[in-house]
Amino acid sequence: MIFDKNQKEFPSEAHRAIWDTGIHVLPIEITLPEEVRGKLPPYMVNSCEQMQKFFLHLLSDLYENPEIYEPYLYRRIGIQYKFIIPFSDFGLVGEANEDCLTINRTVFDKLFLKQIKSKGYCKSSKITMSARRRIEILERTGLKISYESSSAILTNALYPNMFYAIREMALITLKEKGSGDNSFTYCDFRQLCKDYKYDKFENALVFLNDEDKNIAIQLDIIAKKYKLTRSIKSGHCPGYAASYTYKKNMLMDFNCMGNSLSLSIRFLYNKNNTAPIYKLFDVIENDSDDLKNFVYNRLNRCWRCYTGCAGYVNVGFPMQIYGKTNKMCIYTDRIGIYMPNKANVKNFVKLSDLHMIEKTLMYVKNMVDEML
Repeated sequence: MIFDKNQKEFPSEAHRAIWDTGIHVLPIEITLPEEVRGKLPPYMVNSCEQMQKFFLHLLSDLYENPEIYEPYLYRRIGIQYKFIIPFSDFGLVGEANEDCLTINRTVFDKLFLKQIKSKGYCKSSKITMSARRRIEILERTGLKISYESSSAILTNALYPNMFYAIREMALITLKEKGSGDNSFTYCDFRQLCKDYKYDKFENALVFLNDEDKNIAIQLDIIAKKYKLTRSIKSGHCPGYAASYTYKKNMLMDFNCMGNSLSLSIRFLYNKNNTAPIYKLFDVIENDSDDLKNFVYNRLNRCWRCYTGCAGYVNVGFPMQIYGKTNKMCIYTDRIGIYMPNKANVKNFVKLSDLHMIEKTLMYVKNMVDEML
C-alpha cells in the first residue's frame, strides 16, 4: 500500500502509529535520484530498491493486519525498534552477499535474544515477544532464518538482494547522533554518496502534509523577501529542516522531520546587555495587541528539560516581559518564539499565522540591523 501523508482519520491508534512510520520511508525517486544512481554500482542500486520495498511491504502488512502484531504496536518509535531497527543491528554484525546476510551464530543468537527480551513499546512495559513469534512475523514478508555450521543465514524469497543495502545503511547509522529516526529507518540512500549535497528545498518538505508544505513554501518566500540566507541541514539526519540566517545570525528555522511543521524565530540576546531585546518587545507591543499576544503566547520558555542549563539550574533565564516574570529557555542559545508541530494541539503553525510571523521576523531583522 501507499501511505498517504495527508491521511487524518485512522481505525485505531495502532494504525496511526504504523502510518506514521510508513510515511517516513522516503519515496524512491527522492532517496535514489539520478545523481546518486550514477555513482553506485548497479547491484547496490537494485539492493537499495529492494530494501525500501521490503520495509514498505512489512509496514503495509502491519497496517492491514494489526491484530497479528498487537499488542506490540503503540507508537512510531516502538514499531521502529521492534520491526525496522533490528535489521540495522543485523547489518552491523553480518557479512552481505548477493542473496543473503551471514552472521556468526553465537553473535546472532545473543543479539536475537536481546531483541526479543526488549520491552514492548506499548501500554504494558512487561510485554515481550517470543522468538518463535518474531520469526513467524518476519516470514510473512519473505524473510527466512536458517543455520549452517557456525553461521546464521538470513535470506528473503521476495527481496533476495536487499542485504547489501542493509549492511551499508547500517554502517551509516554509526556516524549519526541520536536514536530512533535515522537514515536507515528513512531508507535515505543519498547517504551512500559522501559528496551528496542536501540543498534541494523541495526534498526537505517530503514528509509534510500538503497544508504544511504550503506553509513552508510561504515561509521561504517571506525569508527571501527580507534577504535571509537559507541552508538545508539540521539534526542527526541532514536534509529535513531549513534554517535562515541574516548577517551570520540564525533568525528562523523550521523542522520538517514530522508530518507537520514546527517553527522557531530566534531573538538575539546578551544576558549582560538585555536592552536590545527589551526594546524589541516594546516595538512588538507598540505594533498591536494582536502581535503582542501572538508573540507572548509563543515565547520559548524554560520547561526544565536539562539540568544546569547555561548556568541557570532548571529555572531558565529570568526576564520581565510585559510586566510578567518569564523564565526563558536558553539551552539552544536563543530567546524567541516556538511553534510546535500538530502533535501539540496548542499554538501549532497555521496558514493564518503567516502575517504575524512575517511581522515578527521583520522586527527581529531590524533589531539585528541596529545591533550589528
